Amino acid sequence: MTIPAPDASQLQKFLAECALGNQRSFEALYRAVAPQLLAVALKSLRRNDWAEEVLQESFVRIWHNAGRYDAALSAPLTWMINITRNLAIDQLRRRREESLPESGPESTDERADDSAGPHDLAQTAQEKVALDRCLDTLEGKQRQSIVIAYFQGISYAELAQQMSAPLGSVKSWIRRGMERLRTCLES
Repeated sequence: MTIPAPDASQLQKFLAECALGNQRSFEALYRAVAPQLLAVALKSLRRNDWAEEVLQESFVRIWHNAGRYDAALSAPLTWMINITRNLAIDQLRRRREESLPESGPESTDERADDSAGPHDLAQTAQEKVALDRCLDTLEGKQRQSIVIAYFQGISYAELAQQMSAPLGSVKSWIRRGMERLRTCLES
């Protein structure tokens, strides 16, 4: 069962009231978007405990920065998803750094590590280089559309609004760009 997206105007109202310190609006905002934000965190982190930690951190940040939300820049849910995704990425980096053994001769702690090994990291780095190389072959609008849609996680409609372009054009740019990326990555 899919949870319907909350109404953007209601979320804007909640954020405006949160900026004024209204705790009831903050509670309502939490009930309205927590499932979506938890899903974003879980998708990145793949661990419930870490995702719940990021969710809590996200709402603290949303509470403190609600006054900075600008409806002209993004939809309210997109803004909150970006906060959550960025915190999840920070969490992954922090966990990865914590799992790295200290360098130097005094470090004799040999821990079992279930994080990516050298081969996995090399493959990931090669894939990133290949993706970057292929993204560079795309035309400006195609590249911009794909990067924003997939890496910022916004909908085609929001992207069209953000780029001041017709929805059909945005969909076409993304479809053609993805076809060119697929071809480039397969070669």
